[in-house]
This record gives sequence, structure tokens and C-alpha cells, in this order.
Amino acid sequence: MNREAIGLARLNRMNKYSGSGFHGVIGAFVSASSALAILLAFLVVIPLTLWFAWARHSTVDEPLILTLFCLSFGWLNLSSLKWYRSFRKLGESSSSRLLLGPRPEDPDELLTWQWGRQFRYSLLAVLLCMLAFGITKWLHGD
Repeated sequence: MNREAIGLARLNRMNKYSGSGFHGVIGAFVSASSALAILLAFLVVIPLTLWFAWARHSTVDEPLILTLFCLSFGWLNLSSLKWYRSFRKLGESSSSRLLLGPRPEDPDELLTWQWGRQFRYSLLAVLLCMLAFGITKWLHGD
């Protein structure tokens, strides 16, 4: 596929989903609420959790694991937001497959595929931190 055809396909996708009406209102609501969730996560939840963790405990292992958990949680929030936005740019043509298979050649699909990989890795990091926190609590007898 040549560059002109790819550019034309992108333009058609953007024109198809840039309309107003119900989809426009839902898109604006989801965009605003996801931006607010990211803002609250980075400005309120993560700093307060870290402050309570480091102020309350005298041992180092639990606050350290909680710090890693908060960082991976922030990474998860950011990657899920970017992955969702790159899916929106693609439109409905490629959203049926999750773009987690082989590396695509289209630049837009490649960006979505890369953010999908970031999402998977950040989810794995969150799960590993949760497992490490549970093991630490079990070893301390709590």
C-alpha cells in the first residue's frame, strides 16, 4: 500500500468519527473523565499513598514495595489512556483485533500496538507488586 492510500484511509477514518451528536458527547465525556482520573491519580492518590507509607512504617520493605506499586499504577493509568486514545484515532476498522499480535506496518497501528505492549507490561508490574506486598505481609505475620 502506498503512502497516498494510507493517508487517504486515515483521513476517511478521522472524518467518519469526528462528527457531533451522541458519539461526540460520549467521546467528550470519556475524554474529560479519563483526564480527570489521570490527574487525580498523579496529584492526589499516588502522593498521599506514598506519604502515608513512608510516614507510618519503620521498616523499609513495605514502603519500598508500595512505592513500586504506586509507580506501576501510574504507568498503568498513563498507558491505558494512551492506548485508548490511539484506538480512537484508528477508528473501528482495526479495533476488532487488539493489536497484540505481530508488529504492524501502518504507523498508526504500530503506535497502538506499542501502547498495548506498554499496557500489558504495566499491568504485569502492578500484579507483581501486589504479589510482593502480599508475600511481605505473610512473612511479617500480618
